[in-house]
Amino acid sequence: MLWKPAPVIITHLGYHGCVGLEQIDFKLTDAYADPPDAAAYQLETPLALDTCVLPVRRVTPAEKPVATRDALGIGEGTIVFGAFVSMLKLSPRCLALWRDILERVPGSLLALSPQKEAERPLYLRRLSGFGIPAERVVFIPASGDDAANRTRYAIVDVVLDTLPYTGGDTTAAALDMGVPVVSRVGVRHAERVTFSLLSHLGVTETIARTDEEYVAIACRLAGDTAWRTRIARDIARKLPDSGLGDAGWYARSLEGAYVRALSQQTAKAT
Repeated sequence: MLWKPAPVIITHLGYHGCVGLEQIDFKLTDAYADPPDAAAYQLETPLALDTCVLPVRRVTPAEKPVATRDALGIGEGTIVFGAFVSMLKLSPRCLALWRDILERVPGSLLALSPQKEAERPLYLRRLSGFGIPAERVVFIPASGDDAANRTRYAIVDVVLDTLPYTGGDTTAAALDMGVPVVSRVGVRHAERVTFSLLSHLGVTETIARTDEEYVAIACRLAGDTAWRTRIARDIARKLPDSGLGDAGWYARSLEGAYVRALSQQTAKAT
């Protein structure tokens, strides 16, 4: 990048921070993914899309589920919190909050879905170190097929977003299946991707501003069936008209951002 191989260089998804090189001109974002004063703390100029910076791909779930509650031995009425994420996202702060949630919702389970079955003992060891015993954990098989993986969400009542590094594709998948997602918004891009998705969707009641509120929202969703059902219905109702999942809109928004970037760079050069 030091050689400036293009007149305009823009960073996109995959690395939420700034690169820190003056040769990088812009960083793609949206109205929510970065706070309003982000430009004061990074070299790249924020370049906002008029939709969510994360492209959402809707997937029709497979007819045959990868698992069922009965097959996994999950009793009727059991609340299942889900988090289908890499172990790298299981921060001490995140696990401490999940422990508090499980303690406040007796009999509830935490559903995980490692890509490899051999990783399960590693997850259990990580969780046990933060006071989450193996009997409160259930593993749902993961598939290499997106349609099959979507069926995992039929087992889950509430998705617990990770923090400080929030979900992206995992949040999009949960929303695609109409499952409520509890997220703790922060001040950095990596802490705001789920916040952006929920804000563009217009379903913001499950966004927490503090760690305590994160726990409280998760517990309320577990105990208040009517509220949980209403949130799920709002997700399913609003998603088709939200712009999330509209590949054409996303492409046009991205192209428009490129045009603005080139125009700004040209004006700066002259």
